Amino acid sequence: MAIIRNRTEACPIEELMDMLGGRWKVFILWELIQSPRRSAELRRSIPPITQKVFIEQLRDLEDSGLVKRTIYPAVPPRVEYAATTLGHSLREILKSMCHWSSDNMEKVRECRRRRQLELASKESMDL
Repeated sequence: MAIIRNRTEACPIEELMDMLGGRWKVFILWELIQSPRRSAELRRSIPPITQKVFIEQLRDLEDSGLVKRTIYPAVPPRVEYAATTLGHSLREILKSMCHWSSDNMEKVRECRRRRQLELASKESMDL
């Protein structure tokens, strides 16, 4: 009898992709791996993002244990975000992804261009 597994058990990378999925999470985590940041400083260090999405992405990373938020007693309260030990453990993976992208994105773009030309050519033949 086959053991029935959910998708996450069958492929652990799916859970990692869920944690890091979202357009801005990798940017946010990478910046926090470099150094702890206050909210406004962190937001300025990444591409333009709405405040709502920024907070949602930070909270998701915090819920996953990749980011820690520290509130310092001051007026107004000072909040600082930092990558946790678990977050720092992704440093080499993120660096590898960056290197892969640098080495291969032009090839990917060329494949996409070729595919678009093939589709456009096929559509013009169908007319």
